[in-house]
Amino acid sequence: MKSFFRLIGFEYKKIFKKRSNIVILLIAVFLTAFSSLGPLMGNYYIKGEIFESNYEGMKRDREYIRSLSDREVGSDILSEAIGAYSLIPPTDGKYTDTDEYQRYARPYSEINYIIRKSYGMNDWKEVKSLTGKDVKSFYDVRQGAVERSIEETTMSPAEKSASVSLSRQVKTPFAYSYTGGYTRFFSQMYTTAILICFICSICIAPLFSGEYTDKTDSLILSSKYGKNKVIHAKLITGISFSVLLTIMLTIVSYVTVMMFFGREGGEAPIQIFLPLSIHPFTIVQAALLYFTIVLMGNLLSAAIVMLLSARLKSPFMVMVIMTVITVSPMFINISENTLWIYHLFNLIPVNMFYLSRILDKFSIDLFGLIVQPYEVTVIFSVALGIILMPLAYSGFKKHN
Repeated sequence: MKSFFRLIGFEYKKIFKKRSNIVILLIAVFLTAFSSLGPLMGNYYIKGEIFESNYEGMKRDREYIRSLSDREVGSDILSEAIGAYSLIPPTDGKYTDTDEYQRYARPYSEINYIIRKSYGMNDWKEVKSLTGKDVKSFYDVRQGAVERSIEETTMSPAEKSASVSLSRQVKTPFAYSYTGGYTRFFSQMYTTAILICFICSICIAPLFSGEYTDKTDSLILSSKYGKNKVIHAKLITGISFSVLLTIMLTIVSYVTVMMFFGREGGEAPIQIFLPLSIHPFTIVQAALLYFTIVLMGNLLSAAIVMLLSARLKSPFMVMVIMTVITVSPMFINISENTLWIYHLFNLIPVNMFYLSRILDKFSIDLFGLIVQPYEVTVIFSVALGIILMPLAYSGFKKHN
């Protein structure tokens, strides 16, 4: 066993022996922290003049929301929001530039978003039309909107029934809370996940193909442990590198956003962020699930990298193919009307990183068993990874 861990250590030394890899990792940490603070950069302008810096705006919004935190999302706070937005005068410009918005309505901007999503309103002006009777039935209206969105899909009756049943498990009433740190974390994690994909492609692509270019493959395969332990050590190195990198950059993202945006709100329902979500999760549960899916997606990506590395003769070609696999799906839009294609498309690693798809309204009938998209993602990542690892093993062991 000591010799095996020594082999893994040797593979890690080969990765970190390259100064370029160390530089890439340091740049990744910097970019992760810097991009986490992206929304705080710059200024907000009204009529061509600086009204406030984005950092000042975040702090102001945070204090507004904190002043409303722990209140029930019910008729009182909804009526206050509607009243505040009713004070905004007609304007040809942005309504957020008006003095009335800044003075009265801005504290209720998130409440306004929840109202519009729940009542199916596309314009802030429509909010004025809601009456006291309307807001008293808020949770019935919201549930109706959720169930209509489910009914409008092409899911089977069993899948629709499962989604409706799950949505009815969401606990109400909601307790309003400031969740700015977590919502920024959700936004940042997509960027972090993509960055991890690219770094893994660069750092572990040479695991096998680097031996071909260095002409050391024959030497390794003719050594005592060349056809078993060395290959296993390479596979473990690739997987563990992906895990450690995902954990490291997730921690950088989380710590950075929580330091600047605030860490409260973890116990708030996910519906504060995604008003029509069918999942009975808290914000922190959703964050943990998101991390798990990002980890699964990057483990699958690492498995693909190692398979390509074992089959191709050049690390450069591995990186080119992985770049295509990572980037091209971003420019392809698959309709939800053909659900089996839509669900398969979401199993491409880069498509696993959308929180809205992880916590989607869909349920999936998997050979008679109703499961959620995130469960399919985990099952698929593990199953395909188990298949790809032996293929990478044999690809290097039996290459010509």
